Amino acid sequence: MKNLVILLDIFWLFLAGCEKNITVPQPPYDSRVSIECGLEVGVVPTLYLYKTIPYFTIEDVRHLFVKNAIVKISNTTSVDSLALDSTFNYLKCEYDYLYKGNIFIEADKKYQLSILYNGITYSASATTNLTAVTIDSIGYTDAFKDIYGEHEGVIPYFHDVPNQTNYYRYEMIRTVDSTMKYNGVKLNSPCIGGGSVTILEEGRSVYNDLNLNGSQISLVIEPAFSHRTGSIGLVRIQVIDKVTYDFFDQLDRQKLGQLNPFVEPVFLSVGQFGNKAIGYFGIIARSSTVQFIFPD
Repeated sequence: MKNLVILLDIFWLFLAGCEKNITVPQPPYDSRVSIECGLEVGVVPTLYLYKTIPYFTIEDVRHLFVKNAIVKISNTTSVDSLALDSTFNYLKCEYDYLYKGNIFIEADKKYQLSILYNGITYSASATTNLTAVTIDSIGYTDAFKDIYGEHEGVIPYFHDVPNQTNYYRYEMIRTVDSTMKYNGVKLNSPCIGGGSVTILEEGRSVYNDLNLNGSQISLVIEPAFSHRTGSIGLVRIQVIDKVTYDFFDQLDRQKLGQLNPFVEPVFLSVGQFGNKAIGYFGIIARSSTVQFIFPD
């Protein structure tokens, strides 16, 4: 037995002597821009413009926002020059930057996006021809299972717009405070203190109407924020176009690939902007809001 212990000690010393720190150099990285803009009829346009960075790079997202671009959105009768603007995010206790226009978006018109930054022009087009849906009712389950485990779920029911291909996304407007949690972690924002703040909670996943033409659709959505009994949420369904759907669908599948070793990695593919940029310039049509009261 003593000889065995000595042999094991020698073995572990041998392994320790074989350790070597290896530095793997990162390959060259060409930063692109990320463009996010969804036009909604009756609303002035807003656009988010960021620089991309390598996956393992740690950077404050505020420093990645592009503040010196020339952004224009036009149709056949008007040109809207978007100006740099900001909104204060009380949860993060900092400003979120964006570009904001001045002219309300009109229905059934083709819009052209033009962004000039660092001598490169990024352009895309979109037509405001989507039909909003009507939410029939909202249900609730205290337990449904997905790859993340078992969760509660808010369940909006609505009918698909018939005889056309449609894509959907969920959102909820609600009030949160420091007694609640976000993805299981207690909110800790000095800007909220003992008060509360109204937030827009948008669904991570997007959905299509494949084989559901004109049928009733139900989406089971896990709220990202916890709640108290009697908390109120205002639920809406976004109808989105294909370019918007493709962008968020890839983001969702990319996240699934990071969390599940059995899911193939997903990379953002070439979209409207070719190899010059990632993102979307698309259309959103929101349903009317329906009130939902959280149970126990």
